[in-house]
Formats: sequence, structure tokens, C-alpha cells
Amino acid sequence: MILRDATARTMLGSMLVSSIGMGLYTLALGQTLYQQTGNAQAFAMIFSLQGLGAVAVLPFSGPLVDAFDSRKVYVMCSLLRATTVGIITFALSTGGDGGVVAVVGTAAVFLSVFDNVQRTAFFKFTAHHIAGDRAVAFNSLIGIAIQAGSLVGMAAFGLVLMVGTATQALLVDVVVALVAALVVSRLRSTRKEAAGRLRRTTLRSALPDLLRDWAGLFRRHRHEWVVFGMVLMCAGDFVYSYSLSTLVVPLVDAWHGGQPWAVSALEGTLAAGMITATVFTRWTVRLRLLPVWASLQALVALGLAFSTVPAMHYVGFFLAGFANLNAITLLLTLLQQHAGPMDKAKMASLRLLAIGLGTAALMPLVGLASRVSLQAAFLTTAALLIPFVALGLWGMSKFRPQTAVAAKETGEQPAPTPA
Repeated sequence: MILRDATARTMLGSMLVSSIGMGLYTLALGQTLYQQTGNAQAFAMIFSLQGLGAVAVLPFSGPLVDAFDSRKVYVMCSLLRATTVGIITFALSTGGDGGVVAVVGTAAVFLSVFDNVQRTAFFKFTAHHIAGDRAVAFNSLIGIAIQAGSLVGMAAFGLVLMVGTATQALLVDVVVALVAALVVSRLRSTRKEAAGRLRRTTLRSALPDLLRDWAGLFRRHRHEWVVFGMVLMCAGDFVYSYSLSTLVVPLVDAWHGGQPWAVSALEGTLAAGMITATVFTRWTVRLRLLPVWASLQALVALGLAFSTVPAMHYVGFFLAGFANLNAITLLLTLLQQHAGPMDKAKMASLRLLAIGLGTAALMPLVGLASRVSLQAAFLTTAALLIPFVALGLWGMSKFRPQTAVAAKETGEQPAPTPA
């Protein structure tokens, strides 16, 4: 069982704790922005700004993380996040109302920068230290850790609001970021990671070396454009989950009497679908099922657009969580295994860059559609997934995992890949 592995337990625990803070600070920043502007697009704006932050940092983070110890990079990002949130809390507590939008927007960008570099390091660390037949099981649990952590963070936010303000709730994220840093700092790597080009570079040659590092990745995959299509698919899964989080409140207002508990119940149902999916990953995380999971997500969004029965919303959110977790796990596993030892972090950066670009480009469309009607927003979400369904069909027919090549380079046994 994967949880018997101390390294896996530590990294999953750290991601769980870190996600508690992410769920909390996203709600806290969105609530602060909503109170200032009175605009229901506040949450969509936060997601869009976080996407822009990812776009700004990810071209650089892959080569940098490939060059250094991923565990140390992970810890450093947690410390920087705690420091940034502390500064933001102070600024919001002491500044005037006129500067709230600027402070929240800046916060969203900087936190996205640190979170995406940290996730790049997480991808590299687990690709090196949790391989073989444990990879699928571990990757399926990542989604659960993130979702469960986000839900706990949302619940913690509600508890803090009972005794304090949205700004004060940000202090909880300072604590959890420090805890995540402490947990991973005590972990000892069992395998030596490959050192990338930039570790031996000088400041003067940093940019040329960075460009050569990226050029090497694209050269090695120059005959595998389908790989980059699957990287783009990662964006669809996250835009989809963000869209559901954005639309759950107006959905509850429209058909559930505006009951606050219904928001948590629907989010919990989404998480239940993800948890259920982990039980079946040995059968469901298969390359041939990739377009199935993309199509199911689109169909659920289409169904939510026309469903007026509250019970069916729970069914839809459950199926959405089930399909979303399977798609994310499959893509993450294949890309981890397909990347060579010197390309793990760069592949993670490429994946996260696609997610950031997709979020920045597509979430505003969902936000604008929500101003028209709830039905228009769900129909827009379904329509946005159509290109990703096409990419899934292409990936299913053309992608051929090359884990044997990576294993040969590292001297390890080739890992089994989802068929």
C-alpha cells in the first residue's frame, strides 16, 4: 500500500496541509475583493490573476528546479508564501479601502508564483522518489489531498469568520505554510537527483543556458507533438474544476434556497467523487479512457445547465469529481513517466504553464457568461471542454509512453504505464 511508504506519506501530508492554506486564502482574498467591489466575478478574477502569475514564472521555474534539490526548493517556496501572506495581511489591516483591489490582485499573482514553483518541485521530487507501480496510486491521492485540504481550508475560513474577519483568516495560511515547510524539511531523500545545466552556470550565461535547456526538451520531443497536446489537456481539467467552484454559489442561490450548507455539501460531493475514483484507478486510469473522462466532464456541465432538480446537482458533482480525478491522475502519471531524468521539472512547468494560460484565458469567459445567466455559464463550461475532448482522442490514438527510455538512462527498471 502506498501509504506505508514514509516518503509518500510525508509528501501527501505536506500537500494536504498546504492545500488547506490554498483553499483558505483563495476564499479570503475573493471575499475581501467581493466586499470591496460588490462584484460576483471576484472569484473568477482571483483565478485569472493566479493564472497570470503562473504564466510569468513557469518558463523559468522548470530549468531552475531541475538544477537544484527539489526538496529544498519546496521548503523555500513554503517559507516565501508564509512571508508574503503575512505582509499582505498587514497591508490589508492597515491600508485604506482604496488600495484593497491592488493589494488583493498583487497577492494573487505572488502567491501563484510561489505555489507553482512549489508544485514544480513536488512533481520533480515524486517523479524521482515515488516511481514504478506506486506512481498511479500516489498520483490519484494527490488530487484527494488537494481537494480535502481545500475543503478543510474553506471550513476553517467559515469558522474564522465567526470570530474575526476575512483578512485575519489569512493568518491561518501563514501557520499552515510554515508547517508544510517543517514537515518536508525533515524528510531525507533516498535517491540522488540529476543536476541540470543551470546549477553550473554563471549569471551572465543564465538566460542562454535556460533557453538551451528548454530547447533540449523540445528537441527530444520534436517528433511527439501529441505529448504537448496532452500537456494542454491538463488545462481543461483545472478550468473545469475552477468553473464548478465559481458557479456553485449561484447554483445554490438559484435552486437550493441560498443555504450556505448546500455549498459545502456540493463541494463535498465533488470530493466524494474524487475519493471514490481512487478505489478504481487500477482500471480507470488507462490511456484509452482519456477521451471518456473529458467527455463525461463536458456532459455533466451540460446537464447542470438544464437541471432544476437539486438532487441531480449532487449526482452531477459526484460524476464530475470522479471523471476529473481520473483525467488528472492519468495525465500526471503519463507525463511524469514520459519525461527523462533531466526534464522532470521542465515537464511539470510546461504542464502548470498550460494550466495557468488556460485559467487566465478561459476563466474570464465563464465569469462573463455567469453575468448573463447560470445556464449560460454551464453551457460555456461545456463548450470550452470540446477542444480538450478532441485532444483526448488524439492522445489516445497517437501517444506512446517512453518510460523504458527514461529507465535506461537512470539504470532503473522501467515503470509500468497505464495502457
